[in-house]
Amino acid sequence: MKDKSSFIYMSEGIIRSFIVTLLFLLIMSVVMKFVEVSSALLSSFILVITLLSIVYGAIYSVRKIQKKGWIVGLCLAVIYMIMVYIIAAISGSITSLALKDLIRLLLAMVVGTLSGMLGINI
Repeated sequence: MKDKSSFIYMSEGIIRSFIVTLLFLLIMSVVMKFVEVSSALLSSFILVITLLSIVYGAIYSVRKIQKKGWIVGLCLAVIYMIMVYIIAAISGSITSLALKDLIRLLLAMVVGTLSGMLGINI
């Protein structure tokens, strides 16, 4: 990914991932206004939203770059998750990383890698 266009497409994929995340979180917040949701279910929804956003961003980036799908997907997932944790730390939502956060990161990396492979082959 030494190519300048690869960096641009990767950045676009990350931005698109965040847009998808924001849209899903907006929908979820509207639903939660009318329906009581347990914290376990809310955590699961957030995980699914995160993974779907990574899938979309990775497939988008890989389809544009057209090479090294698994690396692009993995890098996108890692950068996306780092940005999510930075935003959460700045907002005061998290103070330290727990085991569940490391598991989420690992899951995001696996999903990003698989999405990159999928994106290069479709």
